[in-house]
Amino acid sequence: MNEHIIYEQPVAENIRNFLKCEYLYEKYTHALTQEDIWSIRSSITTLIEISDFVLRINLKVELLKELEKSKLYIDVLKENNLIDILKYDAYHVKIVECLDKLNDIENNPSKTIVDNDFLMQIKNKLYIPGGDNFFDNPSYLNFLASNKSKIVDNINKWYHPFKYLFVTSELILSIKRSNTKFEKYTSDASFFEKRLDTRARIDLVRIRLQKNINVFPDISVNRQNINVIFKYSLGSKMLSKAVEDNVNFEISLPGIK
Repeated sequence: MNEHIIYEQPVAENIRNFLKCEYLYEKYTHALTQEDIWSIRSSITTLIEISDFVLRINLKVELLKELEKSKLYIDVLKENNLIDILKYDAYHVKIVECLDKLNDIENNPSKTIVDNDFLMQIKNKLYIPGGDNFFDNPSYLNFLASNKSKIVDNINKWYHPFKYLFVTSELILSIKRSNTKFEKYTSDASFFEKRLDTRARIDLVRIRLQKNINVFPDISVNRQNINVIFKYSLGSKMLSKAVEDNVNFEISLPGIK
């Protein structure tokens, strides 16, 4: 059982987008593996959300640029004996695969969703409270009442154009997370500040806390400093209040040193 919670704050905008990819993918896959009709609905809603997200940004270009940086990064780790050779080889194979697959993706993978009248009918109802009901959209109920394997096959076909956008996001985040160690610190009451080396590029701030202390970090970061205020939630309204005691925690700063 995991006894820690890891809180993450992106520094770079592209990392923020990759974290959103990870979140959307986890939400989509979890819903799709469930048997009940409401989870299947949730997977379709998330797929539409994925399509909208990808439409807003040039994710493919961001990923290609970051993959090239990741390739150079693991090469440096290898040259300095900072990565296991088997791990390096595994990363290298995945990077090459993702580069090939990304280059094959259409510039607008959301076209599969946008051109689907059935999905667009669902989307147009989503932003109306209760709008995605079955009496206004009987074809949706008919679809959800069909064979589960048929439903999953259709949803996977709709998702397929996005697949390697999410596979690549996950790979990039994995490389950053797994090759940066956590270091132990103690806050001064609720506050912690760390000066940064401005010559280094920090992509992500990761703070690891014990679950049982019921504390969370409010993280702000710029090129010079990381500032953290440790807080706890109070009452049924979950109002946030700064802690009074020192907090023991760990911090990791993935990026290029």
